[in-house]
Parts: sequence; structure tokens; C-alpha cells
Amino acid sequence: MSHVADTGTRTPPDAYEQVGVGVNVYESAEAVEGRAKWLDTPDDVIAFIESGEDVSDVIVIARGGATTFLTMALNAGVRGVLTLQGAPESHLGILSREYGIPCIMSVAFEKGVRTARGEIVPADGVRLRMDVSSRPHGSVSVEPGAPVDDSPMAADGVAMSPEQLAQIQLLLEKFGGEVPHGLEGHEIMFARQRTSVLDLDDASMHRDLTIEEVNDAIHYLAWNEWDALAARATEGESGLIPRQEYEALGIMNSWFMHPEWMRAIEDRVGVDGVLDIGARAKREIGTKINMLHLWAIATASSFGRGITLELGLHDFDYQVERISRTMTTTRRLYKGLWGSGPMLSSMRGYAAPVLDPSWIDRFETDRISLAPERDRSAFQRFNGAVELMGFLLHFDNRLGLGDSGPYPTGDGGFVIVRDLFINEPAFPWSDTTEGLPYVVTIAMFFPGDGRLSPRVFDLSTLFTEPSNYLPHVSGVAVYTREKFDTPMDHLRTLTLQDMAALREECEAKSETLYRRIAAMSKREKVLAGAYTYAAGFVLPIARAAGMHEELVREHGFGELHPVVEAAYDTIISGVATEMIPRLFLTGSWANDVPETSRTMPSIQPGEFDVLLALRARGFARPEQLVASAGLPVEQVGSVVTAAEEAGFVKRRTGKVTGASLTPAGKARLALLTSHVVSAAERTEIAEVYQAFLAPNRAFKSLTSAWQLQEGSGIPVELRRVHAEVSALLDKAAGAQERYGRYRTRLETALARFEAGDTDALAKPMSESYHDIWMELHEDLLATLGRRRSEHDE
Repeated sequence: MSHVADTGTRTPPDAYEQVGVGVNVYESAEAVEGRAKWLDTPDDVIAFIESGEDVSDVIVIARGGATTFLTMALNAGVRGVLTLQGAPESHLGILSREYGIPCIMSVAFEKGVRTARGEIVPADGVRLRMDVSSRPHGSVSVEPGAPVDDSPMAADGVAMSPEQLAQIQLLLEKFGGEVPHGLEGHEIMFARQRTSVLDLDDASMHRDLTIEEVNDAIHYLAWNEWDALAARATEGESGLIPRQEYEALGIMNSWFMHPEWMRAIEDRVGVDGVLDIGARAKREIGTKINMLHLWAIATASSFGRGITLELGLHDFDYQVERISRTMTTTRRLYKGLWGSGPMLSSMRGYAAPVLDPSWIDRFETDRISLAPERDRSAFQRFNGAVELMGFLLHFDNRLGLGDSGPYPTGDGGFVIVRDLFINEPAFPWSDTTEGLPYVVTIAMFFPGDGRLSPRVFDLSTLFTEPSNYLPHVSGVAVYTREKFDTPMDHLRTLTLQDMAALREECEAKSETLYRRIAAMSKREKVLAGAYTYAAGFVLPIARAAGMHEELVREHGFGELHPVVEAAYDTIISGVATEMIPRLFLTGSWANDVPETSRTMPSIQPGEFDVLLALRARGFARPEQLVASAGLPVEQVGSVVTAAEEAGFVKRRTGKVTGASLTPAGKARLALLTSHVVSAAERTEIAEVYQAFLAPNRAFKSLTSAWQLQEGSGIPVELRRVHAEVSALLDKAAGAQERYGRYRTRLETALARFEAGDTDALAKPMSESYHDIWMELHEDLLATLGRRRSEHDE
């Protein structure tokens, strides 16, 4: 990209040329000018901050609308932010507002230079002027003589037609192209309800929900999620964290794991215990038992089911009773939180005064005035830094933030209460936040002059009109809770000086955490983010039930279900980046729960054996599948054809013919394995596998020596290894009879070798002893749902 040196002269405002228009996050009458700086990668962000230049005169430009990518730039105090993607409702929009940094999102630049991907942006160093004086749109102008690259670019894929763009715009404005946002949308969706499931009446709390009630809840929640998050579908990518990939994986994991975890919790504490856990939201500040976590549990299982249905992994009637079970328990949590009445804040006029009124009296007592502008400015920077720390710690999602209110005050004003979670010990990366309190709670006071209209969504997130509420804050009361279980009478009340010190600590630790995340591999980032979702949603409920450690030990809390682990490659292949925004926009994840439920997925005869043979072999010809699966060639052909049509198998024709599993096929196999192999059989096979590793190492040494033509005692050693593995296969065959076929095939290969066929030991693709051994190893790994590691060699 081009770079323009700063000459030190300033361009008159009327000389600037408009080059782009986007969506303005919040209004400001101030003139916003600065030098352009394009930030493409986390390394660019780090280098920019480390450069020593005056960042207060820089307007940074980024691709996506995710918050955490620009963490260090926001903390450093850049002059403004421009993005090519995103919307004011996205996390970056929220945080730029908190910092008071002007921000225009989804800017379409008409002139500029090309990025590495061909996007048009102003050249680095060019002076920019942002017009943020009105909403919804803001504009960007450049100084005269700014570099322009008007060379044609090769088309990258197929551009959307005007009709497609219009359809997307319609879906952003109306759910399903029909239902609008806000109270009008609520009235329409509520009128479609056939039951009173969203009314928290006492009579229904001690029974399970009916299928009709569950479907009513799902349909309303689909609109409710769209109402809050539709604009986030345009957020785009984060240069730091693969959000859509981990969201897809984490939500999919919720479908497989949440019902088990929630059932275990309710079995332990009972219905009344669940109600009491929900009621903690009234009694405590600084708790993750809030609207967002309950909402996430209510929606995640159904959304995750929608993802697996999109991938074609099972039928619509597969184990749907789990949706009913989870929804029933979550509704009881909501009953505890609200006490009575409507279940969601969108049904309460977007008001969420959850806390007991006695808390408002305490906030009044501890209130600090922000009348001096320096105090307001100090609080604003503190609020931004702590909130950004929460977003970064929770991998750029809202679980680190929880708003509630408005709570009326005696002077006609109101209070909004915000919890910011900045040190979550359950996260392995929280060592970077050691020393910070678990949570900061801020009670913000607003006057009752009618100039600010607040709405608190079910995601525990405040939005206001006008969008920048900070100039209206008249006072605050701020507290810290050191641990997640610190008693309410041990809260610490902060002064402005305390806030300044904590802000500096948060800024320093967020930089450390940023560098830590930037150094992670993509897989590490995806798995970490998936953990914050699937486990993070349920974590506060598990803690309140006293069951967190037990769930980890006995119910796989925090682990990926084998089907989800197997779907990893599918999810990161580009599927998530297309699927997640589409499901958010259309609400098509909200599939009806049928009246009947199937415990097992529908399985074609021989499907498990053939898919497992393909997984173990990697690539196989028909005759090889016959040998591995122990099935007639006609049945093998029928299974492969059906699996190919379902997207589970890919065939190759030509000089080398055969078939292999697709990433989706691996996920399908994992699902079938979870049903075909019982828990007891899995335990027995796991014991066999651990014992297999010793002869496996011996066999590897043996074949290496053979290939190097070293050692004359190989036949004797091979016979010894064969005796060991044969005994193990006999044991494994007691669990799954196919392991008996491995013993027969190994004995045949051994006999060939001992008869003088030297290829029978290690020649590839020849049904050699080594071929069969490697297939057996992969079979064991696939059956146990393990990824190969150093321990498996």
C-alpha cells in the first residue's frame, strides 16, 4: 500500500473530497481529522502501537467490525475508527461509543489504494476528515492529492446482484421479510403464540413443557435473537479471533452437551433449587446468572441442532426430547430471575429491572458525581478499558458484559447497572488477568429529563436513543467483587482514584492478553472461543449448584462432543462464515420439534462399517472396503453411493479410483459411533488402546529396521508382536466383533511374509501387515474420538 508523509500543514475543511459513506455509530458535532492508518493483521496493530507515533492524530481503518482486533489501538486513544464491515450494534460499535472514539462502519470507499485483498482504502498517512454529525450515515473525506489506484482488479468470486442485495437489506429490516424490530415486532410474534409458555405462571413450573409450548418458545426466540443481532450478520471478520468459526463449533457443542449438563444440575438441586439459582440475579450484583446466560442456554441447543441439520448429520426427529428438557429447565431459571410475568425483556418494553430495589438505595448512598468534566472523562476511559478487557477475555463475545435496568430513582431519573467480568478463572488464558477482580459493577445514574431513551435487550446489553449515552451520565457507584463467590457484604466500593488505577491495570493486562491470543494457532483460538460459548453459558449455573468440578469430572464439561470435534474441519472450511450470518438473518435455525423422538439416528445397513473403513484407510477401492467392512460388494457400493449423495463421501475416478470421507462424513461417523459403540464397549476399547501403544512402538521400530535392511531377527520379533496384538484384538472383539477381522487379516499377511513374500510386511497399498496395522490404529482412534498426538505414536 502507498504511504503519504505528513508535511505538517493542515488542509482547510472545504478542500477535502468525499470518498466514502458508511454507518455512523454515534453523533458528534466535533470535527474529526487525522492521518489514515490501515491495520490488516494483529502484527500490524502491535507494530503500530510500538512505533511510538502520536496515535491521537491517527484514524485507523480495519476490515471487520469485531472489537478485539483493535484492542490496543482503542486503549491507546486513536482519533477515530473506520471499518469496511460491521454495524453500530456490533461489538466494535459498542466499544467505540464507550471510549468516545468516533467510528463509521461499513464504509464503501470510492477512491484510494488497494489492500492486499483488493479493497479500496485511503493510503496510509493521508489526512482524513470524518463527518459524524448525524445518523444513520457518516462520511469520510480525504485531502487533495491523495494517492489513487484505479487499476482494474480481477473479480473475486461472483458479485451479488441488486436483487440479492435488496433481499439482504429486507432481511436486516424485517424478520423473515415480514416482522419488524422492536415493540411492533414483539406484538406480531406474541400474537402468533398458541400457548402461554412465555408467561412465567406458577402452575406450569413443576411439569415438563409440551412440544407445542417448546415450539412456541423457539419461534419467539428466533425473532428475539434476530431483533438483537441481525445487524451483527454484517460484522464481518476479526483479524484476531475467528468468531464465526468458534460460534458454530460452540453452539453445535451446546446441542450435544447442554441437555446432559442441565439435566444433571436439575437432578441434583431439584426444581426449587433451579428456581433459587435463577433468583440469585435479584440478590446479587456481579453475577453471571443474568439474562444473557439464560437466553443463551435457551437458544443454543436449538441453534446447534439447526447447524447439525444443515450439515445433514441426523434427522429432524433425532433426540428432540433434549430440546424440551433444556427449555423446561431454563424457563425455571427465568422464573427465579423475574418471579412472575413475561419471560423476556422484549416482552417487557425492553426494560429489565432485575435487581431487588434495596440495591438502588445502596447505589444512591455510594454515588459519585461526574459534574466536573475531568471526572466524566476519567470515568469514560475507565468504563471503556474495563469493558474492552471483558470482551477480550471472553473472546470477543458479550458474556463478559451484563446490563440491567432501568431502575427508577426518587428524583425522576433512572439507573442502569452494568457488570463487567474481567477475570474468569475457568479460562486457561486467565493467567494473564491474574490480580484483577472477578467483576466490576457500575451503577450509572441518568437524569429524568426525557433526553435519553434506554432499552435493555435480552442479551443484557443497553442501547439508547441517542446512541451515545455517556454525556447524560450524572453520577456512578462502582464496586468490585474479587471472586465469583465473594459475599455481597465483602464488595469493595471504588473511588475515582481507584478507577484510574484499575483502568491502567486493565490496559496493561489487555495488551498482554492480546499478544497471547495473537500468538495462538487458529485451532487454539477456535477451541478457546467454543469453550467460552458451550461451557461458558452453563458455567454460572453449574457453580451455583456446586457441580462445576463434578460436571468436568463426570460429564465432559468444557469438552467437545466427538461429533463436534469431527466436524471441526468442515466448520473452518468456510462453512461457518457463510452459515452463521445466514442463520442469524433468516432465523432458519429454529426448526420445529416434532411430536415423536428417535433415540438413534437413522442408519443405513452397513453404513457404520463402510464409513469407519473409509476413515481408517483414508482412501479405499471397493475391494478394499469389502475386506475391511466384511460386507458384500453390492452392499458396499450401495452405501458409498448414498453417502456420496449426502455429502459424506467423495469418489475419485480415473487412473486411481476409490473413495474417501469428507469432513462432514467424519462428523457423521462420529455420530454413528456414539450410538453403535456403547459406553461399556468404549471403556473396554480404551483399555485395549492403551495396551496397544507398547506393541505399536515395537512394530514401528521393527518396520524401520526392515526398511533399512538392519537386523536378522525381524521374523522372530514380528511373531512376538503379533502374539501381543492378537491377544488385544481378541479382547476388543468382545466389545466390537469387527476387531476379529483385523486378527484374521493380520494372520494372513504374516503367513504370506513367513512364506517368503517380502512385500507382505510393509509394502503400501498391498494389504501388507503394515497396511492393516495402520488401519487398526486409525480405527481405534476414530472409535475413541481421539486426535492423533505424540502420545499415540
